[in-house]
Amino acid sequence: MNWLLDLPTLVKVLGVTSCVFGIALCYRLIRVGRDSLSRDKMVNLRIASISALTFNKLLAFMAFIVVAGMSVSIANYHVFSGVKEVRSCNSCHVMRPMVNDMTDPSSETLAARHFSNKWISSQQCYTCHTDYGLAGTLKAKMDGYRHLARYTTGTYTEPIASPSVYNTDNCMQCHAGTRKFEMVSSHIALRKGLSDGSLSCLNCHGSAHPTRAQRTPGHPDYNDLMKQGD
Repeated sequence: MNWLLDLPTLVKVLGVTSCVFGIALCYRLIRVGRDSLSRDKMVNLRIASISALTFNKLLAFMAFIVVAGMSVSIANYHVFSGVKEVRSCNSCHVMRPMVNDMTDPSSETLAARHFSNKWISSQQCYTCHTDYGLAGTLKAKMDGYRHLARYTTGTYTEPIASPSVYNTDNCMQCHAGTRKFEMVSSHIALRKGLSDGSLSCLNCHGSAHPTRAQRTPGHPDYNDLMKQGD
């Protein structure tokens, strides 16, 4: 039962189960409503009518409020959890150039070098684009949810652009204090600028992803960057 240890799979199973349970409750509600109506016509007992009405209300509450709310909550949790995976980013047409470039061993972008050298073992996109602390985690997940909403509604322009400057602190979370980082004299000399965000790691280490020009339809690199993965 290895799937029990796989949280995303477990969330999917719970989501499907709650939906099926909700459909069954709705069906039962319709049947009980018809049956109770027939009984009320045949047996004119006030107590039976009240009991049937109470049961119908309970079924309606379960079917339309409790189970529906649970299904929505599970679905949203699955979305928030899913944005941490690279495959989630790659599922959007406009994000494919970044993922294809990152997984290309011949690419010299910063993301590709991190990926090919396995400097980040998993959740590469999420790890680099999540600010420090709980607030950063929530912001990253909300950004992922917003990206999904804009993509599914078609309210985006290509190529996409980041609405803010990349937070250098995200780089420093992993690199600051390490022996390899501290041995580079320029890192020490520029520490203040790196810490307060006035300097970017990209100034020395090159572009993190393909340029906007490369991701624009009609550019010679566009078709290669947009190729569908295996």
